[in-house]
Amino acid sequence: MTTRLELDKEIDVENPVFIEGLAGIGHIGKTTVSYLADHLEAEKVGELYSHHFPPYTIIKDDKTVNLLKNNIYQYRNENGKDLVLIEGNAQASNPQGHYEVAEKIMDLVEKAEASEVITLGGYGTGDVVEDPSVYGAVSKEEFKKEYSDSGVDFGHDIGQIVGASGLILAMAAEKDYKGVCILGETPGFLMSDPKATESVLKSVENILDIDLDFSDLDEKVQESQEVLKKLQNLQQQQGQEQDSGSSDLGYIG
Repeated sequence: MTTRLELDKEIDVENPVFIEGLAGIGHIGKTTVSYLADHLEAEKVGELYSHHFPPYTIIKDDKTVNLLKNNIYQYRNENGKDLVLIEGNAQASNPQGHYEVAEKIMDLVEKAEASEVITLGGYGTGDVVEDPSVYGAVSKEEFKKEYSDSGVDFGHDIGQIVGASGLILAMAAEKDYKGVCILGETPGFLMSDPKATESVLKSVENILDIDLDFSDLDEKVQESQEVLKKLQNLQQQQGQEQDSGSSDLGYIG
């Protein structure tokens, strides 16, 4: 099996915004795009498969198995921007695969004739914060002001982006697409970080000029905060001190 797109139907949208969110630190990108697809009732139109994905399968509730894949959706918005979304439970597990998957996703961007590319992920810091920041990088400097107005912070010193969201934005920049990579600040030691996801979703909501219902996230945010408090208490009991200089986890995903 090579990296391949399998579309069940032709993409039927006009000048869409293309949004990518794959599995990564805190699952912020994946969870954000999944939330968008669910709450906008976007139509699933295909999948992306790759032999570069990790070698395991997902066991479903009925105890059958699925290959790892990325799901592709489209959303026709009568009152705003159309969307093409890709989310999934895997990224490539090697450098060659990262480039191959990113190039295949860019084929989808071009096929959809996207007007804008937004990639999403998390930035792990090792620190717990009350109000997670949303950091960004752009395809061209001229776009910073517009995205800043949507709550994306460009006053950071993040030096690199590892994974699909960075590669896709860089490839989009080479093809002169308008685009941004949005990274939600996360401690990095939660399998899923709903609070950081909510922060990223709010920026995306502003960029797309749509209204989202965040009530489904509220309970998950509360649960995650309780887990973080317990972890902090354990660290204090063990006499451990967090050092932001030495505990920087960097960005994956």
